[in-house]
Amino acid sequence: MVHSERMEGRMAENEDISETGADAEFLGWQRTSSGGDVPLFNVTAEGHPSFGSTLTEKGLKKLDLKVPDIPLRGGS
Repeated sequence: MVHSERMEGRMAENEDISETGADAEFLGWQRTSSGGDVPLFNVTAEGHPSFGSTLTEKGLKKLDLKVPDIPLRGGS
């Protein structure tokens, strides 16, 4: 019963992620050595070998994972 309650809480925490249909969540931006910015994502696809890994959009696509919406870079 405790396990079930934990799972329900976890599903509620991930509700926004699952609604998008994406297999990852946007983390933020990383500056490259050339001065550009690259969006980074954490893999949230349960059971995927890369679950919990941080990847770029290119990395997600290479693994056939659905990329979430990428927010516009603000401030710079």
